[in-house]
Amino acid sequence: MHENFLQRKITATFVTTVTLAMILALLSLSDIGAGPSDYGEAFLFATMLYGLYGGVTILVYGNLVSALIEFVMNRWFKINTWIYILLHGVFGLIMLGDPILAVFGVGSAILYACIDMWIFYRIRNEKRIKMLMLTPIPIFAVVWAVLSFISPDPPPFTAEDAIEFVTSGEGTIIDKFPKDEGVITVGNATRETSVEEIRDEVYIVTFTETWKDDDTGGPWFISYKVERGSSTLYDESSVLQ
Repeated sequence: MHENFLQRKITATFVTTVTLAMILALLSLSDIGAGPSDYGEAFLFATMLYGLYGGVTILVYGNLVSALIEFVMNRWFKINTWIYILLHGVFGLIMLGDPILAVFGVGSAILYACIDMWIFYRIRNEKRIKMLMLTPIPIFAVVWAVLSFISPDPPPFTAEDAIEFVTSGEGTIIDKFPKDEGVITVGNATRETSVEEIRDEVYIVTFTETWKDDDTGGPWFISYKVERGSSTLYDESSVLQ
């Protein structure tokens, strides 16, 4: 079983990691009604997250165990495909403390071993394996495209949403201002929160403070450019007194 050892292990690691990550990502989106509005984007990030953690585990622990199993079987036993796969499944039970993790541990180990052996026999028979390594990529692209297509349109991003987004933090100077569009008076100060839509679902949210009998040359204000999911400082006057 020495044929192109490194090539087999790297290919098996990649295919197993991507396949497992996609399965876990799809399971995490199974409750679509309570999930995000963009299923494709959620699938993308979940696959990347599971792929990162799963890939490191398979690359380090999985390949180490697989190499050890292969070494022992080559040295002292006659190679048997089913025993080889079974032993991988046994070592996949490292997560036995958690039944769910144990299932995925065994499943990923068996998948890895099956891919590894399939590659081994193809290399022995002088057949190409490049298509196997590329297969997860179009599958991922198709799943992502389908999920993006069936995702519902996001609700409109309104002026009220813009104000809520920019005032959602704590411990900032704008905590003193109204959380909705309007004006409040506190002692000698009048504070106003206003919003203006400059283009579709893009707003300028401004916080203005003025003082009675003020001789500083005008009110203080700060404004933010706000769109769905982000806000940036747009304009600001002199330091608030």
